[in-house]
Amino acid sequence: MKIADKSRAKERITASSILNAFLLSCLIVSGCVPPSTTVLRTPTRDALVEEIHKFKGTPYHYGGSTPKGTDCSGFTMTVFSRFGVKLPHSASGQFNMGKSVDRSNLKIGDLLFFRTQGSKVVNHVGIYLWEGKMVHASSTDGVIVVPFTGNIYYERRYAGARRIIDF
Repeated sequence: MKIADKSRAKERITASSILNAFLLSCLIVSGCVPPSTTVLRTPTRDALVEEIHKFKGTPYHYGGSTPKGTDCSGFTMTVFSRFGVKLPHSASGQFNMGKSVDRSNLKIGDLLFFRTQGSKVVNHVGIYLWEGKMVHASSTDGVIVVPFTGNIYYERRYAGARRIIDF
């Protein structure tokens, strides 16, 4: 073998070794990096209002959770599911979710809970909007926006608020 041929063979081995080392390094590093995860779009107030608006005027239907008919917890369950949050289909079950919020610190999207019809347990839920208003599925009027602050009926029956998503 000539000196020139030996030199080229050595260059090929060196180049091949460098390439192999590079590829091996890539494999090692990629094995050390955690797999990517899907990140949910951060919910916005506008997106929440948009979801709520889809239900406006929906008739009340006990056990329902669609824009064709819904009850209070079905309404909140479905709205929050659009943001990747799984809520139970009961007001009392939802009352155990998220974190407690003082009435003076209510924000859009907070769930408001009530004990209606003389109940000792939470049996009604709505969503706080702004300026003392809430949206809920009324058994007589369907999904409507009503005053919460200053409304004697709801103030007397108020059980608490929970923040599920910080909008």
